[in-house]
Amino acid sequence: MKSILTTSIVLALASFSAAAAEYEVDFGYDSKYISEGRDNLEKGGIFWLNGAAGFANGITLSAAYGYAADVDYDELNVGIEYGFEMGDFSLYGSYTRLEFFKDDETDNELGAGLTYGGLAWFEPFVDYVYSSEAEGGFLEIGIRREFTINETLTFTPYVIAAFDYGYASPEHDGTNHSSYGATLAYRLNDTWTMNAIVEHQEGHKDVKLDVGHHTGHLWGGLHVTAGF
Repeated sequence: MKSILTTSIVLALASFSAAAAEYEVDFGYDSKYISEGRDNLEKGGIFWLNGAAGFANGITLSAAYGYAADVDYDELNVGIEYGFEMGDFSLYGSYTRLEFFKDDETDNELGAGLTYGGLAWFEPFVDYVYSSEAEGGFLEIGIRREFTINETLTFTPYVIAAFDYGYASPEHDGTNHSSYGATLAYRLNDTWTMNAIVEHQEGHKDVKLDVGHHTGHLWGGLHVTAGF
């Protein structure tokens, strides 16, 4: 299946070759693999290798491979996204194919979201994803603010409230967790950027009913990104 996904990426890139493109490659390490208020690994962190190609027509192709540092786990995500703007709103729709090799499982996810950029002090945003495997959705509502400290340093804090509707837990719906975090980007030159992230996720009703313990997770990450 991996070879089929790789072929699909090559064919898609060929079909969009006439459009102006921007490419990005990212490699980094996260101290934990936290998502939906849950730690996806028994212990340790995860290495990520990500790549994306964005085109002038609004299409973005992406791939991400994660490899756990201390346990036997890896996954591959391959996606396509279409983004556009309407006034102060930025909107997108996406499709992602997920491959979980250790468990020999797959998933297909449809996503959509919007960001409102018409406010001076912060940007509100909404993201939603639907999983065909779980037959459920996950909603995130948040705000963020980008502070340009100088020509090379950017600081972006954010707050997110998350709600689960059969995506992370089939038994419980409703408030899932809240996230409090910040990213710090240091531009080394026109190509390379260092990105650091610190985030705390605090589990709420859905996580507590599903997991029952360890509902709070603090993690950090450091990534190197190249843009062309």
